[in-house]
Amino acid sequence: MSEQSSSARSLPPLSAARVSPAGENPSGQPGSGTARVAKAPGKVWFPGLNALRFYAAFAVVLMHIQSNMDRVGLPSLPEFPILFKGLAAVSFFFTLSGFLITYLLLQERDRTGTVGVKAFYWRRVFRIWPLYFIVVAFGLLFYNVLVPRLGQEFAIEYPMGQAVLLYAFFGANLLASLYHVGGILHVTWSIAVEEQFYLGWAPLFKHARRKRLLLWIAAITVVSLLVNTVNGLGGFGWGVHIRDFVHTLQFHYMGIGAGAAWMLYHHKSQIMAWPVFARKGGQWIMMGLLLAYFLGYTKTPVWEQVLILPLGLAFAWLILNTAANPGNAFRLSHSVVDHLGKISYGIYMYHMIVVYAVSFAFSKIGLHHISLPGYFLAYYAVAIAGTFALAQASYRWVERPLLRFGHRFGHPKINGQATELPPSSTGIQDKALRPNAA
Repeated sequence: MSEQSSSARSLPPLSAARVSPAGENPSGQPGSGTARVAKAPGKVWFPGLNALRFYAAFAVVLMHIQSNMDRVGLPSLPEFPILFKGLAAVSFFFTLSGFLITYLLLQERDRTGTVGVKAFYWRRVFRIWPLYFIVVAFGLLFYNVLVPRLGQEFAIEYPMGQAVLLYAFFGANLLASLYHVGGILHVTWSIAVEEQFYLGWAPLFKHARRKRLLLWIAAITVVSLLVNTVNGLGGFGWGVHIRDFVHTLQFHYMGIGAGAAWMLYHHKSQIMAWPVFARKGGQWIMMGLLLAYFLGYTKTPVWEQVLILPLGLAFAWLILNTAANPGNAFRLSHSVVDHLGKISYGIYMYHMIVVYAVSFAFSKIGLHHISLPGYFLAYYAVAIAGTFALAQASYRWVERPLLRFGHRFGHPKINGQATELPPSSTGIQDKALRPNAA
């Protein structure tokens, strides 16, 4: 799947994990030097990660605006590399997702002696499923009913029964690998990938021996990385549909994030002494490499495979440096950006609906024939503002009420008594982003 033909996956408000500035360990438990117990026991908050969520979500929006302009025949901006980094942004979200969920599962296991698998699934149901099924229902209605009535052409390649079945059981990435489903529906593929991955993640943390958890994380990461790299180079000789499907299974990014969480939880002081964290020069080098990638790198088939591991490690560095390094040289957060990060799941899920509407309207208005700079300014302003507004409305009237309702189901229990764990240990803050077809 090309970056231009992908869409990204979504991501909820960030988890609550408070970093202790001094890195003390008041409870004496592993990892509690990173997560300080506040007034509400067990609630932790990692500072700055909401901002990273927003930046990644915004990269996906930019990619789909550019690709949709090209698709409908509207003028588009020059092919600046930053406009085609949606796939990388989704890979970042997979890494962030693996980090957050793994850290919180580690904390839950230490605090309660187990992992509440049922509660884990319930939290994901109330956080992830509502927007997923809203977009699926709207997308199927849009392409099969509304598009023909608007006089637009769109070839429906998939049998409706197969589509409904695969979407219902989170096989969106398989359907998108077999057919062109359209950008509104395609954004759901990365959600399916995460649901497939996390189906076994909580049970693994519940039943695996503590000393073997890191081995499991490493094994899953290495196997996924090798399979994905060989597949990307065509080494298996598989057909295009199988190759596209395997390409969606980016479990190695979630594994890298999980490994970073394990290291932070058990060895915070040691990793924060590494030069890339402890020295300003090391931090600037890492940030410079990331900026060079996003602003200057142009995709090539071989380098796409070569850079998988370095990019995943750079993402892990960015997450750890932002969330847990008291000597962080960069202040990437702001109250506005932080809020946009909280609604970034909606930004990811709804942005293609807004982009389609704006492209349709601007095609009719013809502003690009009058003033090209004015057209670009107006298009981007309307598309971005509309996406933010729709995401905010969804967060206020759909996501937040459902999360509050689902809170009663999302607490693991010990001896029949509910425990207080962070809402984000559920997946409330774990959504990763992935590009999808425009």
